[in-house]
Amino acid sequence: MISRTKSLILSLTVLVALCCNACGVYSFTGTSISPDIKTISIQTFENSAGEGPSNLTQVVTNSFKNYYQRNTNLTVLQRDGDLQLEGQIVTFTLTPNAVVREGNIDQATLNRLTMGVQIRFTNAKDPEQDFDQQFTITEEFPPTVDITSIPQSAIERMTDRLVADVFNKTVANW
Repeated sequence: MISRTKSLILSLTVLVALCCNACGVYSFTGTSISPDIKTISIQTFENSAGEGPSNLTQVVTNSFKNYYQRNTNLTVLQRDGDLQLEGQIVTFTLTPNAVVREGNIDQATLNRLTMGVQIRFTNAKDPEQDFDQQFTITEEFPPTVDITSIPQSAIERMTDRLVADVFNKTVANW
């Protein structure tokens, strides 16, 4: 009896998963992309913050393209995609975060890097999904790290978190 129940539950689970996936409503990557959306265009993210490494524009732009290619079936186009993503890097600042007073001197015990992108998202098939929003992420560093010595791996890690936030807003509807 228990074996039949497990078999029935498994069959129903598979059937529901197939139906949902075939309808284009849900995928196992967490996206909810309409089946009539086939392409996305991702423009180069210019660095209007004026700070950060010289390759920051390239790192951010490539991270977006790679993430959408890995996690969706969308074809990435140069322009005029069904979904259109454009933006700019608007914040890249390192500021003292945890400050302690030693005698008459205030010293930072941590520095905080803030990185932000302004995103303009257009859904050519459903304009109600369009938005223009800033996404910001922070990470803490020791006081010995200044803005010119932030490790490339830390910048890539922060960029990945920003991309995931934008991805969730654009195609995962989170």
